[in-house]
Amino acid sequence: MSLMRRLLVLGLVCAAMTIAGGASEVWLLRIEGEIGRGTVSFIRKGLAEAEAAGAAAVVFDFATPGGYLDAATSSRDLILGAGVPTIAYVNREAYSAGALLALACERIYFAPGGVMGAATPVYFDETGQMRTASEKVISAVRALFRATAEERGRDPNVAEAMVDLDIEVPGLVESGKLLTLTAKSAAEWGYSDGEAPALAQALALAGLGGAVVREFTPRWVDSAVATLTAPGLAALLIVIGVLGLLWEILTPGFGAPGIVGSGALALFFWAHSLAGLAGWESIVFLVAGLVAIVLEIFVFTASDFGLAGIAGLVLIGLGLYRGMVGPFTDPVQAGTALVVVSVSILAGVVVSAVVLARLPRSRLRLGGVILQTAILGRASDPSEFRPTPWVNRKGIAVTDLHPSGAAEFSGERVDVVAEGGFIPKGEAVVIVRDDGYRKVVRVAKEG
Repeated sequence: MSLMRRLLVLGLVCAAMTIAGGASEVWLLRIEGEIGRGTVSFIRKGLAEAEAAGAAAVVFDFATPGGYLDAATSSRDLILGAGVPTIAYVNREAYSAGALLALACERIYFAPGGVMGAATPVYFDETGQMRTASEKVISAVRALFRATAEERGRDPNVAEAMVDLDIEVPGLVESGKLLTLTAKSAAEWGYSDGEAPALAQALALAGLGGAVVREFTPRWVDSAVATLTAPGLAALLIVIGVLGLLWEILTPGFGAPGIVGSGALALFFWAHSLAGLAGWESIVFLVAGLVAIVLEIFVFTASDFGLAGIAGLVLIGLGLYRGMVGPFTDPVQAGTALVVVSVSILAGVVVSAVVLARLPRSRLRLGGVILQTAILGRASDPSEFRPTPWVNRKGIAVTDLHPSGAAEFSGERVDVVAEGGFIPKGEAVVIVRDDGYRKVVRVAKEG
């Protein structure tokens, strides 16, 4: 009898667990207001957590006038690649970029009075006037809408008509007019799976009437991404990053400038990566540029400031610029990004040069060879300087000079700077210039 009771209790527990486990969960992501770069990180995290939680579906509740095309493109790719069923609920309107996101969902439901479409790409010029994008951009966006519709089994001509005025769909829209679907026309042309006055009814139509709705709300990370990708903040991060890294390269050891500079650039790439803009190619360009500048400073110090230094600055700029723009970034934003990167790098170099030039007695300066070569575009000629008792004295490098270090002259240890950029420890050296606070040496020739 005791055994029977135990079996009965175990059966009831298993039944309860089965019932509890059978209760499906639906995640709700509201796409309201302008679609920006913070929207990309919001959708990415929401889809990832919904999939990890085993959600039955993710519902996107749309009430948006549109937004940035590059952000919409990245969001569209996330929705198409989602590992969980996706549902669009056009609560009020899904214009422009919002139409692309709704189109990427597997099912679309409309609220009464809901509209979707009007997706011709536009941008605001320098005067604040709205301009239609070039034919090249319109063609690319039209193809993007067509491919998305085909992926979801919908009529691609209808999707193209939302983007291009020249597309005609007989019985729906004539040439010269931009298509915007209503709940009724969307149902007639296969762009709606039903009309529902509220989200609960839409879930019932989708077979998820008993599902528990869990809303995923925007996080501080999404706001941070939107803020840090703004041109002003991006410019500040670039200036801090360039200043910090240049100072770290020009000074011995690793300290606060390197940490602050690396942190600023890491923050820059983190925000732009979450926004779907910065990829590995941007980081590769940045690292390659830093390597080129290091070579210029430590290997080609005594020669003219040439290809290595210039190539390094160009590569750094290219990496930062590539991290700020995507294939669908509008011309004004792309131009702003170019100006931001160029001015920021120039400001970083100029400020570094000015500060180092005003600290002649500090080890920060590393001697005048590097700074003077970079500014004047040529190496220093020792004959231009007044000779002193130190000039032509010979000694031994007691540390590696790259380019700063120490050498010993008749038992006296002196801080020196290598004219050629690097001299190994133990090499015989000779002083070729004495500025009082710093001695410049080169390898001593035998005899």
